[in-house]
Amino acid sequence: MTGTDPVGGISRAEYIGTTSGYLKSTTRVDYAKAMINQKVLFPHRGTAILHSDRLVLMDWTVNSDVTLYPSQIDSISNEFTQHYDRIIGGGVKKFGAPIILRQTNGEEVYLLLNYRWFWERTDNERWFAMLTDWHRAVRNARYGSH
Repeated sequence: MTGTDPVGGISRAEYIGTTSGYLKSTTRVDYAKAMINQKVLFPHRGTAILHSDRLVLMDWTVNSDVTLYPSQIDSISNEFTQHYDRIIGGGVKKFGAPIILRQTNGEEVYLLLNYRWFWERTDNERWFAMLTDWHRAVRNARYGSH
């Protein structure tokens, strides 16, 4: 279920997630396996829930959710990187580039939302727009918009 107003409503999606640290530690064998199924590089799975004041990644680890507040997120992008490139992501940014949440502590979370393996498609383009609007709106409300 997706709300039309990401700040006042709630949006949900199934996600697969990883971190830049995990991607840096993968082997060539992992990379080769990921050419068949990207889930090899994304060990975290669950439901992402966007609330007006936080993003919750349910079941990031067994029986443990991760909650990210806008103040913890430095920037959000939707792009391929040296750690997760076009070859692995299906070649087309619109469908396969991960959402990257760059946190203020330097850690990066990579997400594929509503990932469809057979078609190598995600809803990341829509979620990127929604997350950047949410991030900007909440930060502007907190610090005043200028």
